[in-house]
Amino acid sequence: MDNPAYVVLLGVLLAGATLLVGAGPTHAQLPAGMTDHGVVSPGAMQPWGGGARAAENADGSRVVFVKMWAGGDSTYLFIDAETGETEQIHPGEGLTGMGAYTVFLSPENKVYDTMGNWLLEIDVATREVRRVGEIPNRMSLAFTMDAEGVIYAGIYPSATLIAYDPHSDTFTDYGPVYEDDFPLYYRPLAIDDAGWVYGGIAIKAAQVVGFNIATGESRTFIPEEQRQEGAGSVSRGADGKVYATAPGWGNHVLYDGVATPVEKQEVGSGRLTRPVSEFTDGSRYTRLDLLKRYMDIQDLEAEETRRVHFDYDTPGLGIFTMTVGPDGNIWGTSGAPLHYWRFDLQSGEVQDWAGGYSGHANQIVRQGERIYGAVYSTGSLIELDPTQPVDDGTAMESRTNPRHLHGKVYGFGGDPDMFGRPQAMVAHPDGQHVIMGGSPARAKLGGGLLIYNTETGEESVLLPDELLPDQGINAMCALPDGDLIVGSTVGGGTGAGPSTATEAYLYRIDWATRKLTERWTLQPSAASIRDLVVGHDGLVYGLAAGNRFFCFDPATGQILHDEQVTQYGALTGSQAPRSMVVAPDGGIYVLFRNAIARFEPGSYEHREIARPGSTITAGVLIHEGRLYFACGGRLYSQELELTQ
Repeated sequence: MDNPAYVVLLGVLLAGATLLVGAGPTHAQLPAGMTDHGVVSPGAMQPWGGGARAAENADGSRVVFVKMWAGGDSTYLFIDAETGETEQIHPGEGLTGMGAYTVFLSPENKVYDTMGNWLLEIDVATREVRRVGEIPNRMSLAFTMDAEGVIYAGIYPSATLIAYDPHSDTFTDYGPVYEDDFPLYYRPLAIDDAGWVYGGIAIKAAQVVGFNIATGESRTFIPEEQRQEGAGSVSRGADGKVYATAPGWGNHVLYDGVATPVEKQEVGSGRLTRPVSEFTDGSRYTRLDLLKRYMDIQDLEAEETRRVHFDYDTPGLGIFTMTVGPDGNIWGTSGAPLHYWRFDLQSGEVQDWAGGYSGHANQIVRQGERIYGAVYSTGSLIELDPTQPVDDGTAMESRTNPRHLHGKVYGFGGDPDMFGRPQAMVAHPDGQHVIMGGSPARAKLGGGLLIYNTETGEESVLLPDELLPDQGINAMCALPDGDLIVGSTVGGGTGAGPSTATEAYLYRIDWATRKLTERWTLQPSAASIRDLVVGHDGLVYGLAAGNRFFCFDPATGQILHDEQVTQYGALTGSQAPRSMVVAPDGGIYVLFRNAIARFEPGSYEHREIARPGSTITAGVLIHEGRLYFACGGRLYSQELELTQ
């Protein structure tokens, strides 16, 4: 995910003053004709593993610590449990990104997180952030602590175990405890009284691994023939032993490096720290809503909870996609969590709706009077009626608008999982159908296509075996005759092993028969096709990995032009990398990370249009002579000089 510059948003706060330390500068002077319309979804979320902890200020008063994700970056928020007054700090210079998927609060009132290549210690009382040890690249997915107060963390994707002893200020990197041919989700962690640290391994093939702290020995417990897709799970019991389970392996108790089968799955209750929502005096917070900016406090001896409002600064949730609605205004999505937003062209105001889903809509398209969205990571198709009120604040499966049409609401991408990471979406020129494709959300290779009739509700699916079994779908466009041109990717779902494919394809789907009829590769080959559009001349223009701009003739199967373009920055886009659009005059506009460029059909000549001074992350549409795009959570537009 891209990391746009952090922007300080000024304004009157709901409760008390908010201090943000370490915020980056705003963007430079914008070029002529460009407008910054501001943040469209001014929210944030906790990490998926949880980022809130009940803690204490230096004077012993209650404070809630929250690690927040917004715009591809992290900040730490401290909320006073009495007043809602907040203080917000950045992890520090050079520490950008999202970091760990959870945090850990020690009995010494210090929070541990990973950011960049560092294990961080955040002293809640002093607000000091300290780098206590260098880690392998990426982040921790799990923390635990032993009876002596030593803190352990498991690092993704190398399954590296690290430890920090706050009493002796000693950091230890034990190295990878396990190796396999896929990225290793090393979580959760649990320690037995014999000095073994156990961790689950996910996702492609579950495993449970044990590590002897004293000797450095590693052991695995699930025989290879019993391993299945999913996750190993471990938890410490009150008896000082660890209880483990995994798909296809059953239930076991672990102690001193030995696994013993048990009939019933036990839930470990050997907690060495207090519950994350409980303060030291036994009071607790019962609800924390970052989007609506309030929390509920259950004070001791109080019969009812007390609501505390707060505020914070945010660069906004990252914009993923946008389209022109039937009302003539700009509609889009942000995430995570999933938001819909509407930009009113007349007033310049934004309406923002959230609720109920921690993923994001990778792409939206308009078909008729409705807007359809493709949702990560459930592979869901949702339908929004812009003429009706947006249902804000309810779970995705129970919303009335947008409503859920297809996909597995819980878990990853349905059964089978073919587009839990939906990277391509098309409104078919027949005015009736929308088509969605992508890659599996987790562990698998090979993407499929969902074809949905918006008038009848009828749906059909093309399975990976009917397309390219070992490749996902990354881009798609519809020809004037209705046939589809699809661009593939050799990449798979998160946690998948290496693909058997070595090169991406362009291929044709005959609309009448729903069959793959032809396929082609670029020369030299590319790992992925990033975007496809159909020009006014009937040719297909595309982007491929390696910053390649190409032109393809679907009638002859010939690649007419293939050029590496580097002067505008790298290719941009997120999970649905739509960054090309055809203007009314036939010109092709392309978003790169640093600049907007125009390419001329036929001659393939290109020129720079503008540079916003911030990283371009998503887009893209042209409406009423302006090109709309996103830099992180901010919506921009550029006036175009189009020929008549």
